[in-house]
Parts: sequence; structure tokens; C-alpha cells
Amino acid sequence: MLRSLIPRFLLPSLLLPCLSPGSPLVIRSVVGFGRLQWILCVVLLLTAGALLPRGSCAAELGSRIALSSAAEKVGVILAGHVWLDRENKAGVEAVAADTALFTASREHGGSSLNLGYDSAAVWIRLPVQVAADAPRTWLLEVGSPTLDHVTLYRQDASGRWLGVQSGDHVPRSERPYPHQSLVFPVNLEPGRDEVLLLRIESEGSLAISMTFWQPMALMKDDQLRYAWQALYFGALLALLTYNLMLFIAIRDSLYLTYSLMVLGMGVGLLSMKGFGSLLIWGDAVVPDNLAFPVALAVSGLAGALFARRFLDARRRAPRLDGVAQVLAVFFAAEALLGAWLPYAFLARLVSATGLCFSVVAVLLAIRSLMEGHRSARFFLAGWLFLLVGVGVTALRNFGWLPTNEITDNIMQIGSGLEMLLLSLALADRINSLRQEKDLANAEAVGAERRRVDTLRDWGAALEHEVVRQTRELRAANQRLAESESIERRGREEQSHFIAMIAHDIRTPLAIIKAAVQSLQDMDVVPPPLEREKRYQRIERALQRLNALLEIALMQDRTNVADWRMELADIDIHAQIVDLSRMLGAADEGRLCLRFAPQLPTLKGDARMLRVMLINLVENALKYSPKESPVYMETSLGEVAGVPGLFIQVIDCGPGIPEGQEEMIFQKYFRSADVAGQPGLGIGLFLARFICIRHGGRLEVVPRPAGTGACLEAWLPLASEVAVS
Repeated sequence: MLRSLIPRFLLPSLLLPCLSPGSPLVIRSVVGFGRLQWILCVVLLLTAGALLPRGSCAAELGSRIALSSAAEKVGVILAGHVWLDRENKAGVEAVAADTALFTASREHGGSSLNLGYDSAAVWIRLPVQVAADAPRTWLLEVGSPTLDHVTLYRQDASGRWLGVQSGDHVPRSERPYPHQSLVFPVNLEPGRDEVLLLRIESEGSLAISMTFWQPMALMKDDQLRYAWQALYFGALLALLTYNLMLFIAIRDSLYLTYSLMVLGMGVGLLSMKGFGSLLIWGDAVVPDNLAFPVALAVSGLAGALFARRFLDARRRAPRLDGVAQVLAVFFAAEALLGAWLPYAFLARLVSATGLCFSVVAVLLAIRSLMEGHRSARFFLAGWLFLLVGVGVTALRNFGWLPTNEITDNIMQIGSGLEMLLLSLALADRINSLRQEKDLANAEAVGAERRRVDTLRDWGAALEHEVVRQTRELRAANQRLAESESIERRGREEQSHFIAMIAHDIRTPLAIIKAAVQSLQDMDVVPPPLEREKRYQRIERALQRLNALLEIALMQDRTNVADWRMELADIDIHAQIVDLSRMLGAADEGRLCLRFAPQLPTLKGDARMLRVMLINLVENALKYSPKESPVYMETSLGEVAGVPGLFIQVIDCGPGIPEGQEEMIFQKYFRSADVAGQPGLGIGLFLARFICIRHGGRLEVVPRPAGTGACLEAWLPLASEVAVS
């Protein structure tokens, strides 16, 4: 007795404290939940009262079921008429002959029989007492459409027991009567007593109730019964269609999961109530058998996805969200593997998983409501109703609660209210999103106005700053113009001075050269070797001095836009040899020449190329340690498909600092590392200038191992040379 009472009070005792006026949930809930709280309390109290144990209605042993014309509906009291065949081996003759079997099992029964998931074959003995005025035709309704096999046995005139089968494992066309329940037409002889035997076997829940109906009475009852069922399933269809249209319109997967939950619930309850085979799949036995657990598993999976997304469970309650994910995996496995799992195991698993998830969903809703999720109040109310329906149905399926009008229909009541409230929750979510959007738009408009005001203030400040900086810039430009004018006058004076010095130096140089030539001509006999060397030194010094004058004058001419080139065929080999002769005795020994064989002639300006080579070689000699060699190498190669001559000058100096590979070719640039060396920072600039004027390029290349810097010039062999 205690075992049966605990489940009946367990659910209300757990839920009612959460909804009491002083509970934290109510204190921290949003405004407007008070009425809903009292409605839920009343519903739970009524449900708990309906589940209380009722007074025993067991008939005495041997009592008969009285049928008369006055009784259009006769409920069967099963007490003392039930026997469980645990071995599933008894035949109808043996059962009919041994009435003591039913005497020994008088604890089973009442107005209904609920054995839960029991594998035994249930035998029910129905002694019928037919009044003389009773109609001949009666309909025996077995009120559980999900029973697998139900066989009604009657004796014929010869005493043989004949059986008629029904159940959800029997095709609809082979059942004795078209009805949502399992109905057997029975023709009884008025004024004659008779015994009927039923054998019931099912892998699902054994919840059995029986009623004798006169045909017209059952038809009238069906009108009201079918009207309520049509109202329920019509409401589900309307919710399904509405939310599918919303999903198609706004592409929000939340409405799709809700629609899938409604569809699964509808298909499952269609099967549970017997309307599936009656209206949809007809004689197909497999859908009729599996539709209830598999469809409810699909509904549970969709419900888990819907609850997690709607309540933002991952952020609000990570641990409960993890439990919900595990239950969703269970639902998915049940839906996918339902056709291969034993029905009894599948039904138990779906019932247990559904009950667990209903509790988790309620806890998630409570957590979200406590954090201020307004739409969670409708969600919580809906899942509380569903929790009551699923919980009561699961407890009835396990045999812990009796089968009556409430426990038989509470799943539909709870699911219908849940679907309706979840639809309201979705609508409230849309309103909340709209309000949040309006609030965000208002904030955005305010922010835009503040931004406009800020931009206006910034614009005024910027205008004032622009005026001030324009004034300062104008003054700086004026100072710069004055500085450039002074610098231009200085360069003009410098150029004039260089030209004047060069002109004045050329005259004595020419006199010295003529005098040396005269001395050589005056020697009748060949002069001694020592005097010949002195003549050669004087001539080299004069050549070097002339080259330096050319460099000085050319430095001044690099700024002249109309500077012209005197093009001629040049033997670059001879140019480099002459260059080596212009060096001093010490430097001439340091220069190492490596020529490519059969160098072709170039088209260019001989003086300019001589100045370029002198600058490259003297730059390498200047920045290399004394006594260290400087290498000049020539080779043939192509750049972008154009044949040309490569000239590399490699020294053993400190090299070029990283990042200054291009800066050394700027005019007047001198690195801080060579500040102690004399120079103006114009030699490499002039060398690149000359190289570019000849259509070539001059750049720093990666240094070979053990060397300092490597400068590489490339001059094209083609005759097209820049002259502008």
C-alpha cells in the first residue's frame, strides 16, 4: 500500500513548495506570475486528489456481470476475475475448467487493471448474466488500444471454445469491429448466463479496463469522445501549421524544432488513442506498434533542442544543459534504434527518459525565470503541465497508478496545455524581441544624436585648429621658401666657385702636362728607368686630377634637367684598366680585377661611366681596412630578358647596416657608422644616377661569405640608352 501511495504524492509534494507564496521562485519571478502560480497550484491539487486511492469496488467471488435493457453501459469489475499466466503455456480449455485460478488472484483488479510492464499472459473470466429483456447484441470494449494481442473466447453449441483476435499486432481489416479501441461484438442469448474468456498479451503497459455497451450507446458516447479528440488534434495541427509558416517566413530554427515536437506528440498520441491505424496507416502493423514510443522519442528530442535554445541553457545553466544534451542523445538513439530494440525495453526507456527530461526542463525554466527571462514563465507553466501528464502516464505505465479517466487522458491534457503555453511563450518571445529592438533603435537614435552633437563640436574645434595650423603652415612655408632661396643662392655660388676653380686649375694642369711632354721629347736618348717612372707618376697624377675635376663638375650638373650624353662605343675592359692606373701606388695594388672573357662593347658616355666606376672603387677602398683587397668582377647576364653586363664591386669593410640598403643612394646621406670618414655623401648617388641614365640599375646585393659590402651595377648591351 505504501508503495502505491508514495508515487501519488511525490510529484505534487515536490512541485507545490516551489510555487508557494514565499518560495524564492515567486519572490524573484517577473510581474504577472502570481495568477499563473495559483492556477498551477489548483491543477496540481486536483490532480493529486484524482490520484488518491479510491474505495475498493471488488465484487464477491462468483459474482456475474448483469446485462439488461435498462443498462446501456455496464462497467466490468475485474476483482476476482483475473489470472496471470507467468509461463504463457495455459490453453483455453484448461483455464476455463479451473476456476480456482481466478479465486487465488483476487488481489488483481477493480474498475480497471494496471500491471505495468508485465510479461505474463493475462486471463480474464467474464461471467455474464443476461436478463430476459436484454438486447441480443452487445459490444465489449477493451479500453487500451496499444495492447498487442487480445483474444475473446466463447463456447459454441458443441462446447468448443472459439477465439476472435484483436490488438495493435492485428491488421485493422482483420479486427472484429472498426473502432479506436479494441471492440468485440458479442451476440448473447437473453435470459441465458454465459462465461467469456479473454487472453491478453502485450509487450507494452498492461493497463486494462472493460465495458459492455449497447451499440447505440457506444455510438452516442463516441460522438462526444471523437469531438474532444478532434478538438485536441485539430489544435495540434493548427499549432503545427502556424509555426511551420513562421519558420518558412523568418527562418528561425526554433519554430522548426517546436513544430517537430508538436508533430511527434501528435503522432504518438494518435497511436496511443488508436486513431493512427483507424485513420492513417490502416493495416500496417509495424507503424501501429512503433508509432507511440518512436514518435514520443522524436518529440522528446525536439523538445530538448527547443528548451536548450529557448532558455539559452548553455549560458544560464551549463550543468543542466549538459544533462539535457545527454537526454537528447538518449531520445535520438531511441528514435533511430526503435525498430531494432525490444518493444518492452523501448517503451520503458522512452517513459523514463521523458519523465527525467520533463523534470530537467522545469528546473531549466525555473533557473531562467529567476534570472529575469520573462518568456520563461509560459515555458515553465507549459512544462509543469507536461511534467504532470508525462509523470502520471509514466507512473501508470509502470503500474504504480491506477487506470481511470484522469490517468488515461492526462497526457493529452498536459501536452495540449503545454503546446498552447509554449506557443504563447514563442509569441511573448517575439514581443520581447520587438521591444528590445525598439529599445535598441531608441538607444541608437540617441547615440546618433549624441554623435552628431559631438561631431558638430569636433567640427568647430577642428575648424579653429585648421585655421591655426594653416597660419602656422603659411609661416613655415614662408620660412622654408626663404631657406630654399638661401640654399639655392649657396648652391649657385658653390657651382660658380667650383667652375671657377676648375677653370683656373685646368690651365696650370695643361702647362704641367705640356712641360712633362717637352721634357720627354728633349731626351735624345732613352731616359733612365727611374726618371721614366717619375714621368709616369706625374702623368697618372694629372689623369686623376682631371678625373676629380670631372666628378666635381658632374656633381654640379646632376641637377640640370637638359644634361646631354655623348654616346659612343666603349670598351669597358679598357675603362677599368685605365681606372686602375689612376689610383695611387698603394691602392692600385689592392684592386683585384676579374673579367669575363670576350666582353662586348657598350653604348654610353665614356666620361660618365669613368666617374661611376671611380666612385664605386673609391667608396670600397675608403671604407675597407688598409691592405685589404677590393674586388671588381664582370659577367654577362640578363635582366627581364634584356642582355647586359654585370659589374660587382666587393670590399672587406664593415658592410652596410641593415635597413640602409636604399638610403646610401640618397643625395648627401652618410651613415652614423662612417661619420669619421671624409666625404659629402654624393658618390653613390651620382653612380646610381649615371647607371640609370644608361638604362641600367645599381643596388646592394647579398654579400658573399667573408666580405663586407657588395654593390652590383647592370648596364644593358642594347644601344637604347636613356638620353632625356
